[in-house]
Amino acid sequence: MSVRAVSTPNIALIKYWSNRNEELRLPAADSLSMTLDRPTVEVVVEYAERFTARSFEPDGTARILTDKESKRLEKHFLLVKKYLDTIGAAVFPASVSLEIRSKIPKSVGLASSAAVFSVLAEAYGSFAKKLSRRDVSILARLGSGSASRSVFGGFVAMIAGEGETIGASYAEQVAPENHWKLWDIIIVPSHKEKETGSTEGHALARTSPLFEARLREIPNRQKMCIEAIRQKDFEKLQRVAEEDCLDMHAVMASSTPSLQYLSEETHRIIRDVEELRTREHLAVLYTMDAGPTVHLICDESALPSVRAYAHTQKDCTVFEASIGRGSHTL
Repeated sequence: MSVRAVSTPNIALIKYWSNRNEELRLPAADSLSMTLDRPTVEVVVEYAERFTARSFEPDGTARILTDKESKRLEKHFLLVKKYLDTIGAAVFPASVSLEIRSKIPKSVGLASSAAVFSVLAEAYGSFAKKLSRRDVSILARLGSGSASRSVFGGFVAMIAGEGETIGASYAEQVAPENHWKLWDIIIVPSHKEKETGSTEGHALARTSPLFEARLREIPNRQKMCIEAIRQKDFEKLQRVAEEDCLDMHAVMASSTPSLQYLSEETHRIIRDVEELRTREHLAVLYTMDAGPTVHLICDESALPSVRAYAHTQKDCTVFEASIGRGSHTL
């Protein structure tokens, strides 16, 4: 038996940064994101005598997984089995082989791990049968916290929950993909792999003197963001999303060691967008995950201007995405 599935990244509007339990990737606070419709990651999962994984680059060439990557994939598989055991799910393979085909460049702020682990969760869930979407989001979280949100389409909240049990945190949909047509124009200033990955960065968050204040602010920001989405209030969405993004990067910069994910090009693009927004009265906001990449989220009225601006940026790669349906089998 084999299962084929596909998923995509998401872009966080209220950022996920830090865990209360690193092993199970239980987040320290809620978060919220918009699921994108591209670029995609596809997987084929098959029964196997031993765990193996093969990966392919966006151009289709084989990519040798690092030892760290292989161990992370296998650890995720074992945690999935552990969770399925706790809920008494149906028979699950003793081991599997994975074939991962990603259209997402690594480490450029496009949440490749969110797409990879949500699509694996989707495939694993198909083997187990009769799982809820919440269960699948938990399976995804065990590989990457943000992957939990890519299981759903549209706008998605991650519920931090309480306690240390394996199923304590999960994702749920706030609004479906057809609720509000927004776009994400993604400007990648550099394809250089970041020195400190998100997993390592999460573990440093608590060393920042700004961390506890951020935790106190997130419940109100989460509430405001959900209200903005349901009311289709772009101005409110812009205010809260940009505030939370800059707050997260202040926590990163004040951690020990300091994490400086934003580049000079990132800051220049932010200044340009603020000027463009004021000059043309555009519904566009900027946000950045753990990397220099700038996501410009806009409505359809602003799309032509935002797209034109993005394509004038020298030495930058531009991706364009809209709202996606979340992970699903093929």
